[in-house]
Amino acid sequence: MYIHEAIYETARQKALELEISDIRIGLGYTCVELNRTFCGLSYTFAKELNHASCNVLDIGEKIIGKKAIELLNGIFSYNLLDSALAIACANAILNKPQENYYDFLNLIEKEHTVVMVGYFAPIIESIKKRAKSLKIIERDPRFESLPDWASYFELKNCDIAIISATTLVNKTIDSILNFSSARYNIILGATCTMSDQVFLNTKATHLCGISVIDKDKIKTLISLAAGTRLISKYTKKECVLCRS
Repeated sequence: MYIHEAIYETARQKALELEISDIRIGLGYTCVELNRTFCGLSYTFAKELNHASCNVLDIGEKIIGKKAIELLNGIFSYNLLDSALAIACANAILNKPQENYYDFLNLIEKEHTVVMVGYFAPIIESIKKRAKSLKIIERDPRFESLPDWASYFELKNCDIAIISATTLVNKTIDSILNFSSARYNIILGATCTMSDQVFLNTKATHLCGISVIDKDKIKTLISLAAGTRLISKYTKKECVLCRS
């Protein structure tokens, strides 16, 4: 079973019960609110959306009040917006506040080689100070980053892999994990679906995402094209350890 299929199966029952109360599609993130209570986020691949008219999403206001399964079904789509809405919907269902936060950076030791799939600027310097080496792989070239196809080679020779949770949206997560020989495979970012059941029997070891503290502030900021730095004040970092 692919990971997106596991997300669907794990969230499906609740998705049949809960109703869609709000959707926000920003330039940085997509947000789904269910039953005016539960809120989940996903990365928006804004630059890669393919649309033939000025309507990027055709469902309009008629989706509000429908069951969440209507959005969750989009997880099987190759359309990145359908997929983002599905992941945000699943995260609204599955991501829960944890009692304790484990800082995955404490896993890094001076002899470790680290590969980062995705560009996480706020933690780069901290990793460089802790690790033997850091290689960054990014689809959109930035500074010292390597192209995305380098992941298939670099992941074979690292101790720790930090993998952007945006790979859940474009469905590259399975191949990336399969290529990795790392001792620790950390799925990181606000898009992360923090369900150890989903990642059972995969190489993922840590699911590091967020829970939403103030959904109204989050919805407003996403509508205003906010990114990680601005929304972080209204979210809480979480980390779930996967069962082997």
